[in-house]
Amino acid sequence: MRRRCAPIYCAALALLLINPHGHTASSSLTNISLQEDGSLIVYDATGGIAEFVKQGTPRQSIQLDGQSCNVSYGFNSAGKKTVLVSLPPVATSPVIFNLGDSQVTLPSKSALRITISESNRIERLEGNPAGSVSFQKIVKQPLPESFEKSPPPAQIFPAPVPTESPVQKPATPTPAPLPPATPESNNPTAPLTQSPAIPLAPPSEEQSFFPGGWPGNLLEHPISTTKMEEDPFYVRTEGGARFVSSMNIINVVGPNGPTNPIIEKEIAFSTGYRQDIDIGAWLTPWFGISIETGFALNAIRGNTEGMTVSSSTYWSVPIIAQLCFQYPNESGFIPYLNFGFGGGWNYFKIGSITYTGAPFTKLSGSGNDMNTAYQIAVGCRYRIYDQFSMTLAYKYYGTSQPTVDMGDSQQVTFGSPVTNSIELGGTFSF
Repeated sequence: MRRRCAPIYCAALALLLINPHGHTASSSLTNISLQEDGSLIVYDATGGIAEFVKQGTPRQSIQLDGQSCNVSYGFNSAGKKTVLVSLPPVATSPVIFNLGDSQVTLPSKSALRITISESNRIERLEGNPAGSVSFQKIVKQPLPESFEKSPPPAQIFPAPVPTESPVQKPATPTPAPLPPATPESNNPTAPLTQSPAIPLAPPSEEQSFFPGGWPGNLLEHPISTTKMEEDPFYVRTEGGARFVSSMNIINVVGPNGPTNPIIEKEIAFSTGYRQDIDIGAWLTPWFGISIETGFALNAIRGNTEGMTVSSSTYWSVPIIAQLCFQYPNESGFIPYLNFGFGGGWNYFKIGSITYTGAPFTKLSGSGNDMNTAYQIAVGCRYRIYDQFSMTLAYKYYGTSQPTVDMGDSQQVTFGSPVTNSIELGGTFSF
C-alpha cells in the first residue's frame, strides 16, 4: 500500500511547484499591483515592497524580473489616466510578471499600457504595439482528488516495523503536509491588490498628471456637479490684436497753435497688440471682483489727404477695477461679462506729423497724460483642468481726451481714444 501511494503524492507536489510552460511557479515571479491612490507597487519574493511609483510620476525606472523597466503616468486620447510600463530598446529578453489575475509577458521593444478608472482600478490592459504583449490568466492548480480525500500521511504510513532481515531497507520518506495558505505567504493566487502592512502615502482623489498637483485633473465633459465648483481666486492673462478708432487732433497750444491747419484733422492707427493681466476673486459662483492692468501699443499713420506721419506710436496702460459675472455650467464653456472703471495712462511719441500746403504744420515730441477710463469685456472660457481654462475675449476700452505736453511749448489735445481688442489667454485658479 505504501509503495502504491507514494507516486501519487510526488505527482501532486510536482503539479503545485511547476507550471505548464516550464517556468517556476507564478509565486516566484515579480508581483506588481495598483493601489487605491493610483500608485504602483512592486513586491519582492517575500511580499515586501521593492519599488514604489507615485501616481502622476512622469518617468521612473524600476526592476522587473531582473531587468530595468520604465514606468510613466499619462493620459490616452479619450482623457483616461494610463500607466505605461516599457522595456528599453536595448533589452534582449522578455520580462514576465504578475499583475492582478494575469501573468504578463512583455517582450523587448514593447510596452504595457494600463488604463485606469476614476476610482484607480484597472480598466484595460493592452500592448503597444498592439498584440505585442501576451496575457495569461493565473489559475490555481487543483489538488488531485485522491490527495484531497486521503487521510493525513501519518495515518497512512505508520512507523516501519523492524524485521529479521539481515539487510534493513530504509523506509520510504513521508511527504511533509502542505502548510495552510496565509495572507502573508507569497501565494501566486493571493490577491495582488492588497495594501502592505506599512502605511503608504494617504490616498487622494485629487491626484494629478502634473508633479506637485497643478493644474489638477483633466476634466471629463460634461463636468460633474462636484467638479463644477472652482477655487475662488484666479489670475488671468490674455493677449491679442488691438484696433484703435481714428481720432481728431482737437487743439494745439503753442507757437502758431491756433492757426495750425492740423487742428481738427484725423490721425489713424495700424493694428496693434494688447496684453493684460487680471487678478480677481469669485465671491459667489456667478459674481466676483477683479483688477486688470497691462499694456497696448499701436503705430500712428496719416488719415487725411496731405498728412504725413513718421516714427509715431501710441501706448496705453489700463488700470481698471471690474465687476465680474459668469455662468458656471456642466458643458465647461463658461461665458463671462465684466464692467470696469478706473484710469488709463496714454503716451504719444510723435516723430513728426506734417500737413502740406501751410506753414507751421509740423508736430513732434512725446508726452503722456493720465485719464479716466472704462471697459466692457465679453468672453468665454473653456475648462480643461480643475485649475486651468483657456479664454477668448472681446474688450471695448476708452478714455477721456488726453492733453499731452510735447515739449518746445507745444501742448496737444487728442480726441478720446476708443479701442477694440480680441484676445486669447488662460485662467489659473488657486
